[in-house]
Amino acid sequence: MNFRTVITIPKQKPINYQQRILLLGSCFSENIGQKLIDYHLPCLSNPFGILYNPLSIANAVQRLIAQKPFVEEELFEHHGLYHSWVHHGSFSTASKEETLAKINTRYQEAANQLKQSEVLLITFGSSWVYEYHGVAVANCHKVAETEFTQRRLTVAEIVNTYTKLIQQLSEKNPHLQVIFSVSPIRYMRQGASENQTNKAILLLAIEELTEQFENVAYFPAYEIVLDELRDYRFFAEDMIHPSKVAIDYIWERFVDAFFDQETQKLLPKIEKLNKLMEHRPLHNDTADYKKFIAYKETLMAEFAKQYPALIF
Repeated sequence: MNFRTVITIPKQKPINYQQRILLLGSCFSENIGQKLIDYHLPCLSNPFGILYNPLSIANAVQRLIAQKPFVEEELFEHHGLYHSWVHHGSFSTASKEETLAKINTRYQEAANQLKQSEVLLITFGSSWVYEYHGVAVANCHKVAETEFTQRRLTVAEIVNTYTKLIQQLSEKNPHLQVIFSVSPIRYMRQGASENQTNKAILLLAIEELTEQFENVAYFPAYEIVLDELRDYRFFAEDMIHPSKVAIDYIWERFVDAFFDQETQKLLPKIEKLNKLMEHRPLHNDTADYKKFIAYKETLMAEFAKQYPALIF
C-alpha cells in the first residue's frame, strides 16, 4: 500500500553542470540556490535579496537587462539606515556609500550572470504587493504601513508582465530556459483561505506562461510540500517554513527532473569532496596531517582541472 501522494514531475529540458544559473525570488530560491552553491555549480542566487511578489522580481530582471547600476538618489534613510525600495533589507547599512557599494557589486555580478545564463529560476512567493507612490516595493523596510497601498495582483497582470519580459529575454538570449516555482511557504497573515487564493493566482499565471512559451517550465515545489510532505515533521518550528529534511527532498526531486545524467552522477562525487574538505583532524601538527592537507589540495586541483566550470 502507498500511504502518500507522490507528485509526478515530467522530465524537463536537461540542465548540465556547466550551465550558468540565475535565481530570483522568495526565500525558497535561496534554499535551492544554496544547494547549487554547495555543489559548486555556476549559479548566482538572489542578487537583490529575497523578493516575494512577481512585480518586484520582474522589475529586478528589467533592471539587469537595462545595464543600469543604482545611484545615491535611489536610496532613502529610515531609522538610521539607508535602504533601496528595490532590495531586501540585507543590503541596508548606516552608510549611504556602503549600501550603494553593496548593491552595485551584486548588481554587476547579476547583470553579467544574466547575459551568460542558460537557466533563470524564478520563485513567486505572494501575489500581494505593497505600492509606494504607485510602484511595487520589494521590501517595506519597517516604514509605516499607512504609507503604502496594498493590493493583490491579478492573473492577467502577472501574465502580461512576464509575457513581455520573457519575450525580451528570449530576444537577447534565445537559449535561456525559464523555470518558475511557487514558494511552499504559506502566508498566513490574512488567514488560510486567503493564502490559498493568493497561491492560486500565482499557479494560474504560471500555467498560462508555460502553455504560451516552449522555453518556460514549472517545478512543483509548492505541491510537493503541501501534498507529498503533508506531515508537520517536514516543517520548521514555526510550522510554516519547510524543514531541512523537506528542502533536501525537494532538491532531490529537482535534480531528478532537471539535471542530465552526467550531472546527476557528478553530484555524489562533489558531495564526497565536500566532506573531505570539511574534515578537521584533532591534531594539526603531525606528519599525517601534513600528508592529508597535501592529498586534499592535490585532489581539489585535479577535480578543478577535470571540471573547470565548477566554482571552488
